[in-house]
Amino acid sequence: MTKSFLSILSIFAFSSILYADVSIKSESLQEKTINKQTAWVHAAKVIPGTKIRYVNTISNNGNATAQNLVITNSVPKHMLYVGGSAKCAGVCNITYSLDGKLFDVPSKLFVTENGKKRAAKAAEYKAIRWVVQTLDAKQSSSVQFDATLE
Repeated sequence: MTKSFLSILSIFAFSSILYADVSIKSESLQEKTINKQTAWVHAAKVIPGTKIRYVNTISNNGNATAQNLVITNSVPKHMLYVGGSAKCAGVCNITYSLDGKLFDVPSKLFVTENGKKRAAKAAEYKAIRWVVQTLDAKQSSSVQFDATLE
């Protein structure tokens, strides 16, 4: 079973003459052992317990630096976010959401369970958002996270 996901890219680039032209490529990779070595390969047959890495490669094909690039990934249905796995190749801010609408840092995410408020678990996150500070002209960067199939 192949899992797919939704990526949303918002671009805020300001320039009078030059412009940023940002594109995004999304892929899902599966951790596999090949010849006693662990490698990430394109996800194909995914069974419960399989770890998938979701990678967004962002390319600025324009002539100006792109600023404040917002990349939001939903954690696919039946997948559980692996805590601490969200990363970016450059400078970025990472926030999480329990409902896909409101985003914040983990220390400010809470759920109510049996009438009591508790800190949200990473596996309860429904979306991850990265704000990449800058991406220079003619450069690429990436953001990623891991999730496990229930």
